Amino acid sequence: MNGFHHLRARARATRGLEPFPSRNKMKRFLDYLMYGVGILAPLALVPQILQLYTTKSGVGLSISTWILLTMVNIMWAIYGFVHKDNHIFFANILIALFNSVIVVGVLMY
Repeated sequence: MNGFHHLRARARATRGLEPFPSRNKMKRFLDYLMYGVGILAPLALVPQILQLYTTKSGVGLSISTWILLTMVNIMWAIYGFVHKDNHIFFANILIALFNSVIVVGVLMY
């Protein structure tokens, strides 16, 4: 009976969330992989940023799309912050920042 009480107390303390990093080897690998994805995903926008600022032309870029994407990433970052999920928070802050750089570039050119 005492062991069950300990498990329930632990579940209440962690609000039913799994520990980070996970005890499961595969889930632990995925936990750490997502930190890398969170850092590398924003880098996918670097070629767009470089092209925009080197050619000084925003032709073909929709300002409304980039503003909407920025707002969506800000909302995801808020979600990550509120839920204390660093993977979601940091990835979306970086993507929102890069999207904002594109918005500024489109407005300038």
